[in-house]
Amino acid sequence: MLAPLTAPAHPAWLMARIAALLSPYFEKDTPQAVREIEAEDWAHALRDKPQWAVEKAVRWWKSADNPQRRKRPLEGDIAARVRFEMMAVRAAQIHINANGPAPAPQELVAPLTPEERAERSQSLQEVMAHIQAKVREGEEK
Repeated sequence: MLAPLTAPAHPAWLMARIAALLSPYFEKDTPQAVREIEAEDWAHALRDKPQWAVEKAVRWWKSADNPQRRKRPLEGDIAARVRFEMMAVRAAQIHINANGPAPAPQELVAPLTPEERAERSQSLQEVMAHIQAKVREGEEK
């Protein structure tokens, strides 16, 4: 049930997204070998993270909501924000693990017997008659 929300991002997409995030902070004097090691660090930090959560984390980093947006992010900055974005998914996982999967809607409501249906119908008619009487009283005043 939660599998689509927790599926890891494709590594190629992940590296392209991180490259786009870091491009404004590009330092031309950094040797290529160092860039490759940095890329490996980013890939390791975000390897199991879902695409939607990485995307939200990156967009948050670059947004006006982040007071540190002018600083170059580290892997841990984005990984921490991914954990924040995934809080609801983790809560759902904990709930499912503790309580088992949620029952199907039809399992939550047992079908009514004909007697129960007749009883509820009678109750509903009495409530409607009472409401109509109150409305008439209000109109007469």
